[in-house]
Amino acid sequence: MSTFTLMQKKSLTALMVLGITLFAVSAMADVMNGDFSNGGMDWTVLPDPGFGASFPAAGGNPDGYALLESAFQNPGGRVCILQTFICGDPDQGTECTIGFDYFLTPIDAAPGSGRLMVVIDGIVSVVADHPTQGWNFVSYVVPCGLHTLQFCLEVDPQNNAWQAGIDNVRSECTGGVPNEARHWDGIKSLYR
Repeated sequence: MSTFTLMQKKSLTALMVLGITLFAVSAMADVMNGDFSNGGMDWTVLPDPGFGASFPAAGGNPDGYALLESAFQNPGGRVCILQTFICGDPDQGTECTIGFDYFLTPIDAAPGSGRLMVVIDGIVSVVADHPTQGWNFVSYVVPCGLHTLQFCLEVDPQNNAWQAGIDNVRSECTGGVPNEARHWDGIKSLYR
């Protein structure tokens, strides 16, 4: 039978309090298959004619990713992938950070004729409207709760072919831990 010293009890208590605090402060969200390791599972594809989405198992950052593409002779339009998910509890957290990796590549296109957009709950933001060098990271902050996230490759009409890649889609709801009133006698009793 082992006995703990007073110092070991204090250290163990401090570690438990730290672990509980970290768990309460950061709750992972429910973005499903954000690394595309299961192909396009959990994502809905919405393509206009001449546009498409595929989910290669290699070539991402790393491994699988979502590849959005337009054909060379297209009438203009877009292709989107989307998912609805819950990012934490809106009553417990203060903000949800949504992050992802992306690239945008012209295949045979006029400059500025294609763009990668992110749409969060119907609010459109242009992520890139010029070619990128390799993978880039972007993040957005929204309130915790239910969200619909779309990634769209939009291309102007005529002979413009573009590709966009999306990988490592993740989100995290963070917030404060409520303060609990403590008296000195109560704190001292923890270490007796």
